[in-house]
Amino acid sequence: MDNYTLLVLITYLYALYLLMLRIKVSYKAIKVFKIFLLVLAVSSLISLIQYNGTISLYVAIVIFLPVPYLVVMTYITEIVNVMKKVGLSTFNKRSFKINNELAEHLMSSVDFLSKRKIGALITVERNVNLTPFINKALMINADVSKELLTSIFIPSTPLHDGAVIIRGNKILCAKTYYPSTERTDLPMTYGTRHRAAIGISEQSDALTIVVSEETGNVSVTINRQMEYNVSKETLNLYFEKFLKIN
Repeated sequence: MDNYTLLVLITYLYALYLLMLRIKVSYKAIKVFKIFLLVLAVSSLISLIQYNGTISLYVAIVIFLPVPYLVVMTYITEIVNVMKKVGLSTFNKRSFKINNELAEHLMSSVDFLSKRKIGALITVERNVNLTPFINKALMINADVSKELLTSIFIPSTPLHDGAVIIRGNKILCAKTYYPSTERTDLPMTYGTRHRAAIGISEQSDALTIVVSEETGNVSVTINRQMEYNVSKETLNLYFEKFLKIN
Protein backbone atom coordinates (compact mmCIF):
# COMPACT_ATOMS: atom_id res chain seq x y z
CA MET A 1 0.00 0.00 0.00
CA ASP A 2 1.51 3.35 -1.04
CA ASN A 3 1.61 6.43 1.20
CA TYR A 4 -1.21 8.25 -0.62
CA THR A 5 -3.62 5.30 -0.36
CA LEU A 6 -2.82 4.86 3.31
CA LEU A 7 -3.48 8.55 4.03
CA VAL A 8 -6.83 8.42 2.22
CA LEU A 9 -7.84 5.27 4.12
CA ILE A 10 -6.89 6.68 7.53
CA THR A 11 -8.66 9.98 6.77
CA TYR A 12 -11.79 8.06 5.82
CA LEU A 13 -11.70 6.03 9.06
CA TYR A 14 -11.26 9.17 11.17
CA ALA A 15 -14.17 10.86 9.37
CA LEU A 16 -16.35 7.77 9.85
CA TYR A 17 -15.52 7.68 13.54
CA LEU A 18 -16.39 11.36 14.03
CA LEU A 19 -19.66 10.86 12.13
CA MET A 20 -20.63 7.98 14.40
CA LEU A 21 -19.97 10.12 17.46
CA ARG A 22 -21.91 13.04 15.98
CA ILE A 23 -25.08 11.11 15.26
CA LYS A 24 -24.77 9.14 18.52
CA VAL A 25 -26.12 5.88 17.12
CA SER A 26 -26.57 4.48 20.63
CA TYR A 27 -24.83 4.52 23.99
CA LYS A 28 -23.65 0.92 23.61
CA ALA A 29 -22.19 1.69 20.19
CA ILE A 30 -20.38 4.75 21.55
CA LYS A 31 -18.77 2.59 24.24
CA VAL A 32 -17.48 0.25 21.51
CA PHE A 33 -16.13 3.20 19.53
CA LYS A 34 -14.36 4.55 22.62
CA ILE A 35 -12.60 1.23 23.14
CA PHE A 36 -11.73 1.08 19.45
CA LEU A 37 -10.25 4.58 19.54
CA LEU A 38 -8.19 3.80 22.63
CA VAL A 39 -6.72 0.75 20.90
CA LEU A 40 -6.06 2.86 17.79
CA ALA A 41 -4.29 5.54 19.87
CA VAL A 42 -2.04 3.04 21.64
CA SER A 43 -1.19 1.13 18.46
CA SER A 44 -0.48 4.37 16.57
CA LEU A 45 1.85 5.56 19.32
CA ILE A 46 3.67 2.24 19.42
CA SER A 47 4.06 2.19 15.64
CA LEU A 48 5.42 5.74 15.70
CA ILE A 49 7.91 4.95 18.49
CA GLN A 50 9.00 1.74 16.80
CA TYR A 51 9.12 3.31 13.35
CA ASN A 52 10.76 0.87 10.91
CA GLY A 53 10.65 2.77 7.63
CA THR A 54 7.79 0.78 6.07
CA ILE A 55 6.06 4.07 5.29
CA SER A 56 7.50 7.56 5.26
CA LEU A 57 8.00 9.24 8.64
CA TYR A 58 5.86 12.15 7.42
CA VAL A 59 2.90 9.84 6.79
CA ALA A 60 3.36 8.15 10.17
CA ILE A 61 3.25 11.53 11.94
CA VAL A 62 0.20 12.69 9.97
CA ILE A 63 -1.62 9.47 10.84
CA PHE A 64 -0.86 9.86 14.53
CA LEU A 65 -1.56 13.59 14.95
CA PRO A 66 -5.40 13.45 15.03
CA VAL A 67 -5.43 10.62 17.58
CA PRO A 68 -4.73 12.70 20.74
CA TYR A 69 -7.43 15.18 19.70
CA LEU A 70 -9.98 12.41 19.10
CA VAL A 71 -9.11 10.76 22.41
CA VAL A 72 -9.56 14.02 24.33
CA MET A 73 -12.86 14.90 22.60
CA THR A 74 -14.22 11.37 23.02
CA TYR A 75 -13.31 11.12 26.69
CA ILE A 76 -13.93 14.80 27.54
CA THR A 77 -16.65 13.97 30.09
CA GLU A 78 -14.47 11.45 31.90
CA ILE A 79 -11.46 13.82 31.78
CA VAL A 80 -13.44 16.74 33.23
CA ASN A 81 -14.85 14.53 35.99
CA VAL A 82 -11.36 13.36 36.96
CA MET A 83 -10.04 16.93 36.92
CA LYS A 84 -12.89 18.06 39.17
CA LYS A 85 -12.17 15.29 41.65
CA VAL A 86 -8.50 16.26 41.95
CA GLY A 87 -9.30 19.98 42.00
CA LEU A 88 -7.65 20.85 38.68
CA SER A 89 -10.74 21.71 36.64
CA THR A 90 -11.37 25.35 35.77
CA PHE A 91 -14.68 24.63 34.06
CA ASN A 92 -16.64 25.22 37.26
CA LYS A 93 -15.06 28.66 37.61
CA ARG A 94 -16.70 29.99 34.49
CA SER A 95 -19.36 32.60 34.95
CA PHE A 96 -22.77 31.00 34.64
CA LYS A 97 -26.19 32.25 35.59
CA ILE A 98 -29.26 30.20 36.29
CA ASN A 99 -32.05 30.59 33.76
CA ASN A 100 -34.47 31.54 36.54
CA GLU A 101 -37.28 32.54 34.19
CA LEU A 102 -37.36 29.14 32.53
CA ALA A 103 -36.98 27.35 35.87
CA GLU A 104 -39.93 29.25 37.30
CA HIS A 105 -42.20 28.43 34.36
CA LEU A 106 -41.17 24.77 34.43
CA MET A 107 -41.66 24.42 38.17
CA SER A 108 -45.14 25.94 38.15
CA SER A 109 -46.16 23.91 35.07
CA VAL A 110 -44.89 20.61 36.46
CA ASP A 111 -46.57 21.29 39.80
CA PHE A 112 -49.88 22.00 38.06
CA LEU A 113 -49.67 18.85 35.92
CA SER A 114 -48.51 16.63 38.78
CA LYS A 115 -51.35 17.61 41.14
CA ARG A 116 -53.91 16.78 38.45
CA LYS A 117 -52.14 13.59 37.26
CA ILE A 118 -51.80 14.92 33.73
CA GLY A 119 -49.09 13.03 31.87
CA ALA A 120 -46.30 15.14 30.36
CA LEU A 121 -42.90 14.84 28.72
CA ILE A 122 -40.84 18.06 28.65
CA THR A 123 -37.30 18.22 27.24
CA VAL A 124 -34.91 21.13 27.61
CA GLU A 125 -32.22 21.15 24.92
CA ARG A 126 -28.69 21.79 26.21
CA ASN A 127 -25.46 21.32 24.21
CA VAL A 128 -26.47 18.51 21.85
CA ASN A 129 -28.72 19.80 19.06
CA LEU A 130 -32.13 18.10 18.89
CA THR A 131 -33.00 19.33 15.39
CA PRO A 132 -33.55 15.77 13.98
CA PHE A 133 -36.42 15.33 16.47
CA ILE A 134 -37.66 18.90 16.11
CA ASN A 135 -37.99 18.56 12.34
CA LYS A 136 -40.44 15.67 12.77
CA ALA A 137 -42.62 17.48 15.31
CA LEU A 138 -45.29 20.15 15.21
CA MET A 139 -43.58 23.56 15.35
CA ILE A 140 -44.77 26.10 17.93
CA ASN A 141 -41.86 28.52 18.49
CA ALA A 142 -43.52 30.45 21.33
CA ASP A 143 -42.29 31.85 24.63
CA VAL A 144 -42.34 29.40 27.52
CA SER A 145 -45.23 29.98 29.90
CA LYS A 146 -47.14 27.92 32.43
CA GLU A 147 -50.38 28.51 30.53
CA LEU A 148 -49.03 27.24 27.22
CA LEU A 149 -47.13 24.28 28.66
CA THR A 150 -50.02 22.98 30.73
CA SER A 151 -52.56 23.45 27.95
CA ILE A 152 -50.45 21.38 25.55
CA PHE A 153 -50.69 18.30 27.77
CA ILE A 154 -54.40 18.45 28.56
CA PRO A 155 -55.66 15.01 27.38
CA SER A 156 -58.45 16.43 25.23
CA THR A 157 -56.04 18.51 23.09
CA PRO A 158 -54.47 17.18 19.88
CA LEU A 159 -50.92 17.98 21.10
CA HIS A 160 -50.89 16.12 24.42
CA ASP A 161 -49.30 12.96 23.04
CA GLY A 162 -45.53 13.09 22.65
CA ALA A 163 -42.94 15.50 24.05
CA VAL A 164 -42.32 19.23 24.10
CA ILE A 165 -38.83 20.51 23.27
CA ILE A 166 -37.61 23.77 24.77
CA ARG A 167 -34.61 25.70 23.45
CA GLY A 168 -33.59 28.74 25.46
CA ASN A 169 -36.85 30.31 26.59
CA LYS A 170 -38.84 29.09 23.60
CA ILE A 171 -41.12 26.10 23.20
CA LEU A 172 -39.92 25.01 19.77
CA CYS A 173 -42.28 22.15 19.14
CA ALA A 174 -44.77 19.66 20.54
CA LYS A 175 -45.92 16.16 19.63
CA THR A 176 -42.30 14.99 19.43
CA TYR A 177 -41.58 11.27 19.58
CA TYR A 178 -38.38 9.73 20.94
CA PRO A 179 -36.98 6.24 20.45
CA SER A 180 -37.65 4.12 23.52
CA THR A 181 -34.63 2.84 25.43
CA GLU A 182 -33.61 -0.76 24.76
CA ARG A 183 -32.52 -1.33 28.36
CA THR A 184 -33.99 -4.45 29.98
CA ASP A 185 -33.06 -3.64 33.59
CA LEU A 186 -35.75 -1.00 34.18
CA PRO A 187 -38.59 -1.39 36.72
CA MET A 188 -41.98 -2.43 35.41
CA THR A 189 -43.40 0.82 36.81
CA TYR A 190 -41.63 2.76 34.04
CA GLY A 191 -44.18 3.53 31.36
CA THR A 192 -43.86 4.68 27.75
CA ARG A 193 -43.00 8.26 28.70
CA HIS A 194 -40.28 7.15 31.12
CA ARG A 195 -38.69 4.85 28.56
CA ALA A 196 -38.82 7.56 25.91
CA ALA A 197 -37.20 10.01 28.34
CA ILE A 198 -34.35 7.58 28.98
CA GLY A 199 -34.12 7.00 25.22
CA ILE A 200 -33.50 10.69 24.46
CA SER A 201 -31.01 10.91 27.33
CA GLU A 202 -29.02 8.13 25.65
CA GLN A 203 -28.73 10.22 22.48
CA SER A 204 -28.23 13.70 23.93
CA ASP A 205 -27.38 15.67 27.07
CA ALA A 206 -30.89 17.12 27.30
CA LEU A 207 -32.76 17.46 30.58
CA THR A 208 -36.15 15.73 30.41
CA ILE A 209 -38.99 15.92 32.92
CA VAL A 210 -41.66 13.22 33.07
CA VAL A 211 -45.03 13.54 34.80
CA SER A 212 -46.84 10.24 35.28
CA GLU A 213 -50.53 10.24 34.45
CA GLU A 214 -51.10 7.22 36.72
CA THR A 215 -49.51 8.59 39.89
CA GLY A 216 -48.66 12.23 39.22
CA ASN A 217 -45.05 11.45 40.21
CA VAL A 218 -42.35 13.62 38.65
CA SER A 219 -39.15 12.04 37.29
CA VAL A 220 -36.04 13.51 35.68
CA THR A 221 -33.65 12.01 33.13
CA ILE A 222 -30.22 13.26 32.10
CA ASN A 223 -26.95 11.57 31.10
CA ARG A 224 -28.69 8.21 30.58
CA GLN A 225 -29.95 8.13 34.16
CA MET A 226 -33.45 8.59 35.60
CA GLU A 227 -34.34 9.75 39.09
CA TYR A 228 -37.87 8.56 39.78
CA ASN A 229 -40.46 10.43 41.86
CA VAL A 230 -38.42 13.52 42.76
CA SER A 231 -39.55 16.19 45.20
CA LYS A 232 -39.92 19.89 44.36
CA GLU A 233 -36.66 20.57 46.16
CA THR A 234 -34.80 17.94 44.12
CA LEU A 235 -36.32 19.20 40.88
CA ASN A 236 -35.18 22.70 41.75
CA LEU A 237 -31.65 21.38 42.31
CA TYR A 238 -31.70 19.90 38.80
CA PHE A 239 -32.75 23.30 37.45
CA GLU A 240 -29.95 25.04 39.35
CA LYS A 241 -27.39 22.59 38.01
CA PHE A 242 -28.48 22.21 34.40
CA LEU A 243 -30.54 25.26 33.38
CA LYS A 244 -27.57 27.57 32.96
CA ILE A 245 -26.80 30.39 30.55
CA ASN A 246 -23.56 32.27 29.90
